Amino acid sequence: MAEIGINCDIALTHPEVNGGEPYGFILTPDPTHGRSGVSIQREVNAGTGEIHIYIFFTIMLADDLLNPDGSEHVDNREVMYAMLLEYLGKNSQICVSTVLGTWLGIGPLGHSATELHLIKGSMVSVKLANVSVYHPPVDSSAFLGSQWQPEPPKEGALTWDTSLWR
Repeated sequence: MAEIGINCDIALTHPEVNGGEPYGFILTPDPTHGRSGVSIQREVNAGTGEIHIYIFFTIMLADDLLNPDGSEHVDNREVMYAMLLEYLGKNSQICVSTVLGTWLGIGPLGHSATELHLIKGSMVSVKLANVSVYHPPVDSSAFLGSQWQPEPPKEGALTWDTSLWR
């Protein structure tokens, strides 16, 4: 299970990827902040009032990556890259979970990633956008703790009646 701040910095979720379970990624470090973050750009259409957001982040892919809690990340570079490509292959219904919350209805539009592959690791800068009506982020712990299949119930998971709809 992806736990932001424990075994990942950001988690992506899509019903057709990773069995619908969130997958956690490590973001590239920022020398001025110790860890990197997610950048959100907002645009408001003056004519319609519609809000469009663009979410930017850079993922680190390497063997022997360290999680935010100092433990070793479970997957290697090859596995993480394959998982990221699966998410980038979807054009909608991606959920992006961060320390601030989870954005729903996100997808890659146009230019969605710039990849830099080096000998010992890769950095992939990702750009995603809302592809449906904009909604502010929902609480990530509630979203990631929601259980969608009623059986067998996971201990401590939210039930169908108390979960957020994905």
